[in-house]
Amino acid sequence: MGFSTSGSAAILFVGLLVCLSTIYPVMETANERVTEAGEARDDRALAQANTAMNVTSVGYNASTDTLVVNVTNTGSTTLSVDGTDLLLDGTYVAGATTRVEDDSGRTIWVPGEQLQFEVTGVTAEPGRVKLVTENGIAETEVL
Repeated sequence: MGFSTSGSAAILFVGLLVCLSTIYPVMETANERVTEAGEARDDRALAQANTAMNVTSVGYNASTDTLVVNVTNTGSTTLSVDGTDLLLDGTYVAGATTRVEDDSGRTIWVPGEQLQFEVTGVTAEPGRVKLVTENGIAETEVL
């Protein structure tokens, strides 16, 4: 084995080391992202499993065109008031007044507390009221 064979083997070995030193960080970053995504998915699934609510009352006042919906957080997950959506007969309701335990300034809704939606300008009693949390858990009340 001459110098040219040893030299070319050394060059190939150095090239392999450079290639591996470039590939390893990329593969490590990709693996880390996959692991973090799996953990985030598991956290979302746990939050969904621990989310529950119960519509306690729905009242419509025809003289004031006002609908009041009371719902209780019966799960073990703290929910966002802004992340809880109200639908009347399948139509999203924007601008409803919300209160948690009679406090309109609250932004979270902890387990055991009652959230109240007050919607004005409702001209007829809806046939169905649906609430959807930020976790995608829904509760429907047919009137």
